[in-house]
Amino acid sequence: MKAAKIIEMWDRASRQVPLTSDDDIVQMFANEIAKLSYKLTEEELFRLIAVGALVYQRGFREFDGNIMADLLIRTLREGGRA
Repeated sequence: MKAAKIIEMWDRASRQVPLTSDDDIVQMFANEIAKLSYKLTEEELFRLIAVGALVYQRGFREFDGNIMADLLIRTLREGGRA
């Protein structure tokens, strides 16, 4: 599936999900990754978890000004591991 289709589905889904706490979101994301983890290499799994961490950090940053997300984004763009 192409990224544009995923973003479209994400947009549709975001209008249908109930409001949840940050902890609930992290738990739901972890549960979904766990279901996929056996299909992924360790590197693919790490990158998916890292992207989830970026989303979490961005939300946190909105309230706290945390700069760790910027470092993680730069590391992932350079193809490395954090």
